Amino acid sequence: MSERKGDRSIRQRIVGELEREGLAGLRVSVKEGLVTLSGTVDSYGKKLAARDAAHRGSGLSELTDDVQVRLPGASARTDRELADAVAQALEFDEFVPYRKIRFTIAQGRVTLEGGVETNREKEHAARVVRHVAGVAGIENRIRVWKPVNPSPPAPLQSRT
Repeated sequence: MSERKGDRSIRQRIVGELEREGLAGLRVSVKEGLVTLSGTVDSYGKKLAARDAAHRGSGLSELTDDVQVRLPGASARTDRELADAVAQALEFDEFVPYRKIRFTIAQGRVTLEGGVETNREKEHAARVVRHVAGVAGIENRIRVWKPVNPSPPAPLQSRT
């Protein structure tokens, strides 16, 4: 079966975006508008960059991401070493309320949990962890808790 013209155009745009990101080695397939990325990268950050490039190139919100993270030998860390690095990264970032966040690591995949006050804090914690060498994936389960604000006092009424 031949590739539809629209599919071919989407594929070319995505390949161009991937090349601009330095990720030209990934495979892109498009069938009836459904985009699939596949191949391997050496960091979780590159996996996310490939996903973003594919979304930009396709203009679509749906994407099948079959890209695998395979860390090079020098970047490979045990889960214990990775836990130490993640803890340090969260603790030393001034925008992360690290005492409110806990994490679990299994086979290089980090699961973030806890509760923070803003979505910005939640997303920033994941961004910080994404850049730790050796992270193979992140699941962000941090909840955003709205701070309880007391009701403002009623305005004073003047006696005239």
